Amino acid sequence: MIWYAIRTAPQRELTLAGRHDENGVWLPGLLEKRGYQVFCPTEVKFRKTILKGRRVSIPKLYPMFLGYCFVGGKFSWLELMAENHVQGVVGFPDEHGNRRPAPISESEMDKLRAMSGGLVPHRRSVNTHRAFRVGESAAIAVGPFAHQIVTIANLHGSKARVFLNLFNVTREVEVDLDVLDVA
Repeated sequence: MIWYAIRTAPQRELTLAGRHDENGVWLPGLLEKRGYQVFCPTEVKFRKTILKGRRVSIPKLYPMFLGYCFVGGKFSWLELMAENHVQGVVGFPDEHGNRRPAPISESEMDKLRAMSGGLVPHRRSVNTHRAFRVGESAAIAVGPFAHQIVTIANLHGSKARVFLNLFNVTREVEVDLDVLDVA
């Protein structure tokens, strides 16, 4: 079977392709309900939230490719493009300059299916306004003092005053919170 990648409206990948609910029951998507064979590869990421006063990590399912899902089998392109939330197809121009849909083989789709649903390690995002406190240590992430550990002296808006070691002398300097990382 030949598959094609289609562009979707923002945050409508799982609406078109379908998903499992919190009980594991399959909820078919709009395209699947109309008879299309649809696949949206997903990945699991952990979201931090506060439950009953405690900070916990909750797994959440996200589309692997934002703005895209895959449609396979025999179907009418005119009918597919008329569906709600379908914005286009991924393709390439032919020798006459006409845009043609790019086919994806079953073996490539099998690779995507094998990766789908897995836990994807990603860099921990930090809300700097909550993560940094006066007196704590932070690391400078960029610039000539990258990787140097500093102590936070004061926080004000998007700036921080830190104690930086310059030539074996500790100086208080002001830096943007964007250049600091959790130590």
